Amino acid sequence: AFCFYYEDNLDILRKLGAEIQYFSPIHDRNLPEGTCAVYLGGGYPELYAKELSENTSMLEAIRNASKTGVRILAECGGFLYLQKSLEDENGTVWPMAGLLPGDGYRTGKLGRFGYISLEQNGAYRIKGHEFHYWDSTDSGNDCLAVKPDGKRRWECMHLEENLVAGYPHLYYPSCKEFAERFVEKCRSSYRE
Repeated sequence: AFCFYYEDNLDILRKLGAEIQYFSPIHDRNLPEGTCAVYLGGGYPELYAKELSENTSMLEAIRNASKTGVRILAECGGFLYLQKSLEDENGTVWPMAGLLPGDGYRTGKLGRFGYISLEQNGAYRIKGHEFHYWDSTDSGNDCLAVKPDGKRRWECMHLEENLVAGYPHLYYPSCKEFAERFVEKCRSSYRE
């Protein structure tokens, strides 16, 4: 679960001063000590829904981190993990972190596949892509995903004080300011 990351994104975060520590939402009971941000990438949480759901100490650690100001960035599979529940590949529904209102469910077909640009208030842009066979009862509506030809668009993303989450896999080199703001907010909360 959560195995998909653009290496370019991790490189930018490191160059901006982020110290990346890895953890397993399946096996670890807590977040690494001193965590000021959590980055949950994509990568098939539905295959591990039972294990993710049964690791209640990690789910509680994620919820507590959010309550105490830890920044959370979640893409695709990570986004599904933060919702109320997730249906696995056999149709069993498992409780998840509950930080977001939606429920993840299997569609049986590839949805919203391909490259996109995200817009917020008609201006802010970062590129990314979507690729998923699961959907959500609440994919968010804080951004607009726009296909490269401009003909297809849809609402997506949850943007909150300490949370950025949605299906798109974001590509930070397309908007380095996004990564800079994220790291600076982490620094600010770490100093507090």
